[in-house]
Amino acid sequence: YKPPGMRSQGSKWSDHTTITRWVELHLQPQRPAFLVHRLDKAARGLILIAHSKQMARTLTQLFEQREVEKHYRVFVHGKFPAKPNPYRIESAIDDKPAVSLIEHLIFDSEQNQSLLDVQIESGRKHQIRRHLAEAGYPVVGDRLYGTSNDELDLQLVAYSLAFQLPDSDTPTKFRLPATLSSGFSVPEPSA
Repeated sequence: YKPPGMRSQGSKWSDHTTITRWVELHLQPQRPAFLVHRLDKAARGLILIAHSKQMARTLTQLFEQREVEKHYRVFVHGKFPAKPNPYRIESAIDDKPAVSLIEHLIFDSEQNQSLLDVQIESGRKHQIRRHLAEAGYPVVGDRLYGTSNDELDLQLVAYSLAFQLPDSDTPTKFRLPATLSSGFSVPEPSA
């Protein structure tokens, strides 16, 4: 779990405030940490860290080959359209193809905010934030692409990652526990 405000990777000055440095210093037993993918500094959620160079290469290749299913929950300003569901945004980012699939979950009329589930097929810098802002639904708390008067942290959480390792018959799925995704969860439909 990467909290909001923590960097995924170091800056030109250092890496002492990154998730990988935190992992190396705090997990027991201590072990190396290799970054596999990134989340924006303002975002929170699941991030994959490998503990060997070989596993880092394997997982990075899965991301590069788009074999990792990535899901995010996000609050946006306004009433996001319920149909089509999923709503598909195919808009290039920095001249590279980028696809976001957005499912409308809940609309809060008092706050004038919609809770969305977003799956990205590509992983461009600020992809979700840019796609939603271009569609007219900026992410709550997004000071870069949204409204500057938001007092909340960026309301975007990476809550699910799923993939299959090349030498495994069993799919691997990580889901953020409810304690770390409170406010972003949707009641399960009754059976």
